[in-house]
Amino acid sequence: MGKKLDKAVDIWETLTSDQIDRAGHSAARVVSARKKGVADSAIAAQLTENSQRNNLSDPETFTATDVQSVAKFFHANRTRPAMTKSETSGLIELADGSTSPSRAKTPDGLLPT
Repeated sequence: MGKKLDKAVDIWETLTSDQIDRAGHSAARVVSARKKGVADSAIAAQLTENSQRNNLSDPETFTATDVQSVAKFFHANRTRPAMTKSETSGLIELADGSTSPSRAKTPDGLLPT
């Protein structure tokens, strides 16, 4: 894409997307940059700079390991969600103490999928 088209996409996404959309788009861009040989440290530096500019009250600092985790998470969601809504609700219930761990049906304590 040309620079003008890239900028137009950026503006469009700013106007039409929520945090969930932005996170997915950003993760895909991290993976794309890694595939093209951009160093994880360079991606981390860019993410850190953007976080400092975009989240003034609570900026994040990214490392190369964080970039690798973003790529890992993106790949984990390739065909299905890495964690479903029902699994999340069940885990929250367990954390809140409203469901006893003995009700979980798997030996490792994880909720059945």
